[in-house]
Amino acid sequence: MAVAEAVRALLDGASVTVESAELTMREAVLRAPRPVQGRIPLTMGTANSTLLRWAGAHADVVGLTGFGRTLADGHQHEARWRADQIEAQLACVAAGAAGRTDPPALEALVQTVVVTDDAEAAAAEQARRNGMTVAELLATPFVLIGTVDEIITAIAAHEQRWGVTRFVVRVDALDPLAPVLARLP
Repeated sequence: MAVAEAVRALLDGASVTVESAELTMREAVLRAPRPVQGRIPLTMGTANSTLLRWAGAHADVVGLTGFGRTLADGHQHEARWRADQIEAQLACVAAGAAGRTDPPALEALVQTVVVTDDAEAAAAEQARRNGMTVAELLATPFVLIGTVDEIITAIAAHEQRWGVTRFVVRVDALDPLAPVLARLP
């Protein structure tokens, strides 16, 4: 959290001195280039409950990663994509944002994008690996799988249910999503 707090202070133009286990900085200042707007927006992507609360209080955008424990390979993570897990993450953000005039925007880190006429078949293996039903997987904001119309419907459902208005995708998902993007407002 020391790093997140230091970044926020640096972006706000403050001189920052920190001595902690995570970070040491002495009179650090972000001098140039200075932003043309009054405040540089901060996006904090995490699944950690403490950081989600901090992000709810301080970030402009909170990125939901859906990550859980790091798996034995040291790289992959357990997926926290079930409705109750997403609601728990959102409750942390809301607790941090309590009292804010403008709560942060919410975004989801999309792990899988497949434009297909058979969403169930495309989602089946990933659902099995994550210990979810296909319906549970397709209802999460961390995958966009289906026809163009189904993905557009899912995006609207994620906004209505979770408040997620932004989606982060990998560069290789941009071409398949082009027809979706062309139809979004």
